[in-house]
Amino acid sequence: MATNIYFSHKVQSETTLYEDIIIESLKMYGQDVYYLPRTMVNENKVFGEDVPSIFNSSYKIEMYIENIEGFDGEGDLFTKFGVEIRDAATFVVSRRRWTGLVSQQSNDISQIERPAEGDLIYLPLSNSMFQIMHVEHESPFYALKNLPTYQLRCELFEYNDENFETSNEEINKIERDGSYTYELTVDQPRAGAATVIIGDL
Repeated sequence: MATNIYFSHKVQSETTLYEDIIIESLKMYGQDVYYLPRTMVNENKVFGEDVPSIFNSSYKIEMYIENIEGFDGEGDLFTKFGVEIRDAATFVVSRRRWTGLVSQQSNDISQIERPAEGDLIYLPLSNSMFQIMHVEHESPFYALKNLPTYQLRCELFEYNDENFETSNEEINKIERDGSYTYELTVDQPRAGAATVIIGDL
């Protein structure tokens, strides 16, 4: 027996209303985050990895954090190399809001249809940076014959010599704090002799 012909899930007005409610909920209960698209500098075609990466732009958008009791992941681990923080989080963003962000002319993310793995999300609430590991694009699963949101499963970002050149000073500060620099002092007490002192900044 076929489905009831008097009830349809394909009514566009109901689908739009459902999506409007989700967007309003995200704006009420979500957080303002910054999305940083990753720019590939020198991709390794053999292993499919990009060692030098640049993040030269950031875009403010609201996202909802699904973790209500704290970050997921393994938490803080004490290893022989020190303390490792392995926090994880799941962010929810509206497809329509994402499309509106991508459709802007002056951005660097106009070539992708959805958030991409490897891109970053900066959460000012906890002053932490998360890397997108997986984008779930079918949840909730066709509630009204549409897919209104993306779920971004993220892990805490580990700085590895990436270059940040955004217009947000708080984000650029991550590179300055995480990079390893040396101070070179040349002391020449007499002619013909020089002493070089290298120390951490």
